[in-house]
Amino acid sequence: MNKLIVSILFSIISISAYCQINNNSVKNFLKGKSTHSQAYIDTVTNFVMGNPVPIYEYGAPLTSCETNFQNLFKNWTPANVTNAHEFELLDYSFVETLTDTARYNYYRNYFSGGEVFGSSTSTYGSISSTTKKSKGRTFIETKESSERFVRLGYLHTELFDQRGLSEEVKKILSEEFTKQAKELLMREINIDTMKLVYTTGDIYTTNQIKSNSKSDGKMNTIEKGHLTYDLASRDSISPKLFDNLVLNKDIHKELSIEEKRALALEEIILTKISSQYGFNKLVHFGDKVYVVRFRHHLAIYNDYFICNPETKKVVTEYFFRDITIQTRK
Repeated sequence: MNKLIVSILFSIISISAYCQINNNSVKNFLKGKSTHSQAYIDTVTNFVMGNPVPIYEYGAPLTSCETNFQNLFKNWTPANVTNAHEFELLDYSFVETLTDTARYNYYRNYFSGGEVFGSSTSTYGSISSTTKKSKGRTFIETKESSERFVRLGYLHTELFDQRGLSEEVKKILSEEFTKQAKELLMREINIDTMKLVYTTGDIYTTNQIKSNSKSDGKMNTIEKGHLTYDLASRDSISPKLFDNLVLNKDIHKELSIEEKRALALEEIILTKISSQYGFNKLVHFGDKVYVVRFRHHLAIYNDYFICNPETKKVVTEYFFRDITIQTRK
């Protein structure tokens, strides 16, 4: 039996680098890796399961900025993060309120620089079913289980640690190129004093996927996507970088090593400026800075949060922000 299932999946992603763009961009670009595939998978999951809740927002209603951290410490268990025991949450504390330009620009550069660390998650799930009979009727009981592992990593690890990279990528990451890339990444800038070029727009996509099902026969699924991009740079974005970063075209095979290096450097600058542009949209004077300390493999890490005291919500943070608790619709 032929069926036409129309599932409209609106993946509204703001590519202001700071909020949504994959910050491991240099390695992704050099490898020709898609930067939107995980976002698409997450969108499908959200459509089916419901909206994910940040691990620090799940639980008690946010009556103060501190409630985020109380929820975080309470939720940091193997039930939500399988390898939670590898990250020992030590404490959290208030650092300062953003009241002057110097401190504001310090955090703006910190969150767009090479020192900030993030996390990646891997989820493994399984579904089992059991047939049961009761009062002459047959029931199928379904049980779902999943495991989620969190890994810590710096946003531009490939520039500091090249272990595990392919020989092809190592050739591109020459000593001279790596030195230049690190300098660009660590350079302190102030976008308030720069004349910026803004690149914004929307991309709408429609894909039809054909599949076969033993129970329902042939099925056609129409999936629609919506991508909003909002980038800031000193100059116009080169067509090749736009094709790779925004349109998600795999152009890496047609480029020479020198072209890959040039575009990777351009992307570092674009990501840094766009990151700070996004920071300006989210962070304001009067916002509060907190730090969460945790121990991982004997080392102690300081993870900075910026919280809006009016909404009580975290507006900036990198390590915990993508660790969510999935709610059901």
